[in-house]
Order: sequence, then structure tokens, then C-alpha cells
Amino acid sequence: MKLNIIRKKASSLRELSREQVQVPEVSTLEELLGELVKEEFRKRKDAVQADPVLTENEIKDQERLGRIRFSASYEENMGDIETAVQVMRQDFEDGLFRVYLNGKECLELKEKLEVKDEDEVVLLRFVMLAGRMW
Repeated sequence: MKLNIIRKKASSLRELSREQVQVPEVSTLEELLGELVKEEFRKRKDAVQADPVLTENEIKDQERLGRIRFSASYEENMGDIETAVQVMRQDFEDGLFRVYLNGKECLELKEKLEVKDEDEVVLLRFVMLAGRMW
């Protein structure tokens, strides 16, 4: 099934990216996030092996994020997919990001979901601020 994935930054609710991703059938939030992490991991691994020349679209996408870097990645040792999924679980439990499926917040990893083709998933990333509170 195809899902529309939207990434936003909580401090400004600015949209960081929007893409359509193909994922298998899932029944829980944990399975959905696991599939998204695996897809992202594969894309990054492919980018490391790809041609280091940026396309105009890649430059525009990175410009929205606030920095442009060459596709030649310095992530020679990327680890493995299972570690990436474990880090995602811990980040969710620590409250570093929130997930919304068609406008409804998903609160538990074991939560049952009814995910259909063309549904919209918003990943809202929180940015930790450094400094004093007073």
C-alpha cells in the first residue's frame, strides 16, 4: 500500500518533506514505524553507493531543510536495520517525535491501526533546546 508521509518540525510546524512510500500491510504503530525506518535505511544505504552529484530537485529539497550537502555520505558504518528500528522505538518512547495518522495522534507502539492505501502519516519531530529556563 502507498502512504503519504509528511515530516514536520514541531517548533515551527514547518513541513520538512513530503513523499509517497510503499509499505506492506501493517496492523500496529510499531509495525508501521518499523517499515518506515527500514525504507529510510535502504534509501540512505543506496545514496551512499550512488553517484555523488546532486540533482536540482535534491538541492531544492535540501534547501528547505536549511543546508545542502553532497550525496556522498560520511556514514560509512551505518550499522544495521535492527539497530535502527530499536533506536526508533526508544526515540518514540522518549517522546522525541509524534505520529499522526489521518489527523489522529497515535500514542502507543502496540496500538492497533487501520491503515489504508493513500492514508496520510505525519511525523512531528521535536527539537530539544539547550539553555536555561529562566
